[in-house]
Amino acid sequence: MSFRPRYSQFLTGTVLLPLLIACGSSDDGEDPGTGGTGGATSSTVSGGTTSSASGTSSSGTGGAGTGTSGSTTSASSTGGSDATTGTGSGTGGAPAGGDTELTGIETPGADCTVPSLPAFGELRANDKLPDPFTMMDGTKVTTRAQWVCRHREISEMVQHYETGPKQVKEATVTGSVAGGKLTINVSGGAQDVSFAVDITLPSTGTPPYPALIGLSGGSLNNNRLQQMGVAIINYNHNGVQPEGNRSGGIFSKFQGNADSGALIAWAWGASRIIDALESTPDAQIDPKRLAITGCSRNGKGALMIGAMDSRIALTIPQESGSGGVAAWRVSEVDNMGRTGSSGVQNLSRTYGEQQWFSKTIEQFGSAVTKLPLDHHELVGMVAPRGLLILGNLNYEWLSTNNADQAGGAARMIYEALGAKQNIGYVDSGHTHCGTDYAGGEQAAIEAFVKKFLLEDASASTDIWKPKNELDKAKWVDWTAPTLP
Repeated sequence: MSFRPRYSQFLTGTVLLPLLIACGSSDDGEDPGTGGTGGATSSTVSGGTTSSASGTSSSGTGGAGTGTSGSTTSASSTGGSDATTGTGSGTGGAPAGGDTELTGIETPGADCTVPSLPAFGELRANDKLPDPFTMMDGTKVTTRAQWVCRHREISEMVQHYETGPKQVKEATVTGSVAGGKLTINVSGGAQDVSFAVDITLPSTGTPPYPALIGLSGGSLNNNRLQQMGVAIINYNHNGVQPEGNRSGGIFSKFQGNADSGALIAWAWGASRIIDALESTPDAQIDPKRLAITGCSRNGKGALMIGAMDSRIALTIPQESGSGGVAAWRVSEVDNMGRTGSSGVQNLSRTYGEQQWFSKTIEQFGSAVTKLPLDHHELVGMVAPRGLLILGNLNYEWLSTNNADQAGGAARMIYEALGAKQNIGYVDSGHTHCGTDYAGGEQAAIEAFVKKFLLEDASASTDIWKPKNELDKAKWVDWTAPTLP
């Protein structure tokens, strides 16, 4: 099988998405690393990420089962480069014949030109949530092709100002499956690295199955999802990069000296899992029906993963708090007058808690309004794909209002793309990262899974139940176009 995944190559001087990947609560500490075995042949490419697996393939069979067959299988493929290199001045629109696809490739807009991004001292303060529909050169977005390039700009801004780069070194990815484990081998960087994920196949359905990839296994009702025909993939993201150590995981070993935080490293690892799934059919997973979910700090990771890889069909960030769905600007205002550990987490407190972000974001701790983006745009990067945001009213530090405002603004992006029904939101009070929901969350989860993973067109995802609606007068001074 041959394919050409697109990814974001970090542009010097610049800033810059199906499987259910689940991220569970990581409040209990890091997961132990997961080792993988099994051989896989690799192919080398220049300037791109190639996923390959080689050897004999066996046909999957339906029926009940846990894991995969005991035999080791692999396949081999090559692909060309999709990376964009260099910098230049933007024109505000997609290039001739530009990419208007927002799904099915890792990074939309790889053929778009992204201008150099301003240094901190050149940025102007803006108390409002920044306009997602104005290009960096001031051009207003009026077409879908222009939005693809704006999507790329937002991606580069997130990486430049907040997370550090997702992709520094060119990568060749191979996958092999044995005994219920998918081993992912990545070569071409400072060091060759590998990691493995556990796959539990559902008790119903026919392969290839849709899947839920879970950071630390996820915090949703996985038993119910398996009954619905969804496989569960356990992603040990802390083995890719521990949140408390920038140089302690395989991401830093592969990339070398990159000032990248844990969230973008987890996104890199998830993309490599998808690469391997695309070329390892014996895993019995359909890479076009993938989802990502996680809770708390892993909810932040789930959102980042869903935003940074457009191959993911459904994203479910749960209780992600500040640094996740919540808008930095709203968090700052809502935190004013608070002392100590009371109140919501603002940018400076979030940065100080763990190494989720790059060191670059620290300079905005006392100047949040100078950030040229906010997290309504990060959330909006998931559009028009499936997105279900789950909140929790019982914990002030989870920043309910801040997430509600960002979610409401992101919904305007979905509406502009004609996909308002693809974004859902539920707030209620319950145990942190628990399934004792009180607001209809389980019904919402099942509706989104039916629509985006099981391809049930009759499933209704018109679900919008935040505690607070978007206060446009306070936070929005722009309008959303209709993008043909």
